Amino acid sequence: MLKKILIVSLIGILNFSFDQKPLVWEILGLTTYTNSMEQDGSLKPNFPPILVSKYEGEEVTISGYVVPIDVAANKYALSKNPFSSCFFCGNAGPETVIELKFDKDPGRFVTDEYLMIKGILQLNHLGNGLFFTLKNAALHA
Repeated sequence: MLKKILIVSLIGILNFSFDQKPLVWEILGLTTYTNSMEQDGSLKPNFPPILVSKYEGEEVTISGYVVPIDVAANKYALSKNPFSSCFFCGNAGPETVIELKFDKDPGRFVTDEYLMIKGILQLNHLGNGLFFTLKNAALHA
């Protein structure tokens, strides 16, 4: 009986750990873009095939630095870099930041807090905002 409980528990743990795909910044960094700032004020992303085929619409986990966008509205981004060298400060590209859309109030974060976040990766093919969004975002334990 104990052996059956251990096997069922192990299967549950393995299934849980594979529910999210680990995503690394290097894959996001394969995204290139064209600058349409003069025409319509946007950057148009060109996503690599691996990102579209293996990650778009999937639940992923990624670690980075939390950057506040609008603390009162609980709007945050996750950055590959600390705030001082984040995309919003002009020292990195748009492929280094992800918009976080929490489905529950996450509370407040400290700027540059390094966290692992999980969520469903949404790619912005239109280029009218950030290239990447994690929908249903939550802290990953």
